[in-house]
Formats: sequence, C-alpha cells, structure tokens
Amino acid sequence: MEKKIKRQFLHHLHRDKNLFDDFSHVDNFYKLDQKIVTALRNAHPDRAEQLLETLTLDLLTLPTEDEYVSVRFYYRGLVYHIIRLIPVDNPNVQTALTYTSALLTLIDELETTLDFLYAIPVIVEYLSKMTAFLSPPVSTNPSVSATLQLIEEHLKDDTLSLPWIANQVGLSNNYLSALFKQEVGESVPERIRRRRIDASIADLLGTNEPICAIGEKFRFVSCTAYINTFKSYKRMTPLQYRQLFHL
Repeated sequence: MEKKIKRQFLHHLHRDKNLFDDFSHVDNFYKLDQKIVTALRNAHPDRAEQLLETLTLDLLTLPTEDEYVSVRFYYRGLVYHIIRLIPVDNPNVQTALTYTSALLTLIDELETTLDFLYAIPVIVEYLSKMTAFLSPPVSTNPSVSATLQLIEEHLKDDTLSLPWIANQVGLSNNYLSALFKQEVGESVPERIRRRRIDASIADLLGTNEPICAIGEKFRFVSCTAYINTFKSYKRMTPLQYRQLFHL
C-alpha cells in the first residue's frame, strides 16, 4: 500500500517524465506530503500550513520551464488525495466535491509565489473541513474525548475554560492540560480559541452582523482581542475575510 500511495503521489507531482530536470528532492517532498496529510487528519491546521509552506518554497526551487507548474500540480494532487479519502456514501460527499471544485479553480488561478503562499490558509482550511467529514477519532482517551465535546457544546459560554472543563471531567488542571496536549497537540485554551474563531466564520460570512458583536458572542474579551486572534489564525482580519468572500 505504501508503494502504491507513493506511485500515486509521484504521478500527480510529475505528470510526465520531462516535467523536472532534477528528481533528487522527491523523497523529501514525499515525506512532507505524508506529514501534511497526517496533520490534516489529526485536526492540526497550523502544522499543515507550516508544512505546506515549506514544501511550496522547496518546489519553487526546482528547475522547470514554468516555475509554478510543480507547485500547481502538487496542490492539485493534494486536493485529489483528500477527496478520495471520503467514501461515496458519506453524507457530506457532495459538499466535499463542491470544495474540491472551488479549490482546483483557485489553484489554477494562482500565478505568483505570493499568490501561492497567501492561498495556503484558505486551501488548508477547506482541506481540513473535508477531512473533518471523515470524523477520525482525535483521541481514544475518554477524558480527552469528553473535553473535546465540552468545548464544542459550550463555545459561546463564558464559563468555558480549562478549570471548568477539568472540574467536569474530574481531573486536575495540570493533569488534563498535559494529557490533552499530548493527545491532541495543542493546549485546551488554544483549542478553545481556535474553535471559537472557526465557529465565528459562519456568522461572519452568513450574516451582516457587526464584527465586534460576533466577537462578543464568542466570548472574546474585546473587539480588538477578537480581531487580533482571528488574524493570528487566518492571516487576515475578520473584515478582510468577509470581503474576500464578497459578503
């Protein structure tokens, strides 16, 4: 299976034997590719973004007739790889196909190095949504699973915090913090902040509600805190994100 996946990867990356003059980087690209897919499957978008940025910059060093051909083919291959992970009987497959079509169109429109780098957060965001449809268990530990569920159910509650969750699951703050970090790869407060930002996007794009009101709804201490936190995750302000989708 490993060899089959690698052949599939090389097919998407190369298209034909004349695409690259130098194949010495291929093994490194393949390792990064596997790490990107793993990060997406384990709900670590920040890690996926970092790896994709590294791989993109490496691909741009390859000697090709069109320096962006290798990047464009890699991005398309990554999108195809993720959509193939979703079974045809998955209830969200149509949504995933819609995301796939939009991502492929976007990728074909990218023309400069900055275009590709600026597009990474958007590409990772929607690839993450697609992998989320697979609903892989982030952790088999019942306390961690309960913590994840509590976070999802109480995103708009001002009581949501590490001490409150620790009390709910019957563990000490320190023990839950260390366990969660080990199992999930981010701290409980980080998870809360990131999921609040992710959840706020539905209101940001689906309503005309003022940005500060959305931040308040998701329990950010101030409008400035919401804007700064949003920018740290999405690399743009909430207003810029809203304008990007013409809403």
